[in-house]
Amino acid sequence: MCYNFIEEIVRVHKNEESGRLMANFIDFQDVSKIYKSGEVEIKALADASFSVMEGEFCVIVGASGAGKTTILNILGGIDRATTGRIHLGEREISALSENELTLYRRTDVGFVFQFYNLIQNLTALENVEITTEMGIDPLDPTQVLGKVGLAHRIDNFPAQLSGGEQQRVSIARALAKNPKLLLCDEPTGALDDDTGRHILQLLHDTCKESGTTVVLITHNSVIAEVADRVIHVKNGAITSTELIENPKAISEIDW
Repeated sequence: MCYNFIEEIVRVHKNEESGRLMANFIDFQDVSKIYKSGEVEIKALADASFSVMEGEFCVIVGASGAGKTTILNILGGIDRATTGRIHLGEREISALSENELTLYRRTDVGFVFQFYNLIQNLTALENVEITTEMGIDPLDPTQVLGKVGLAHRIDNFPAQLSGGEQQRVSIARALAKNPKLLLCDEPTGALDDDTGRHILQLLHDTCKESGTTVVLITHNSVIAEVADRVIHVKNGAITSTELIENPKAISEIDW
């Protein structure tokens, strides 16, 4: 605990020196999640604590079943913690009512999933427009699709797009909400190596250009090499947190 506190002070000081004052944006404080199946209790997360600074590209890495998705679901307001506190900025997410959580998911958080989750009978543009209709301060869907390289595909249906293009639509859909937090669940897992690298570059560029805080979960430890912060999860526990002062460029990693 003392080490984590000291490293945060050092990190803030370094950012002050570079003219980029950053502050903790996500705070997970002793968070546990227990699922019950009859009389059996399954502890998916045990006293997990970590922080992520605003504008960071954070990668949570661990094997299947380690607890990564549980963390993401709690952060995104899809699931509730059994115990502990979760803050996003000055807001305590763990204290929100169901109606407040619904609004939080609609306005503050963008989701990117492994298998795209696009609506098949809607065009790329219409898939993105759906999220902007629910948002408070959304971006222009056409412009966002242009930024992800799909200006020429806005009238195509998902079945007419490649896997990489469908994932770009998924990213555009998340970004069009103008979210404070972008949560990515194995976003390259269903893609070939080259396409996965392009998608990772897009997410990384989005983080650095817009200042959006990105949290990406993966089982692929190679992806962690491009992160600002890496959180390791095993058997429902946070085993370590690393601050990466000089992350690799995506072109440098051995995919």
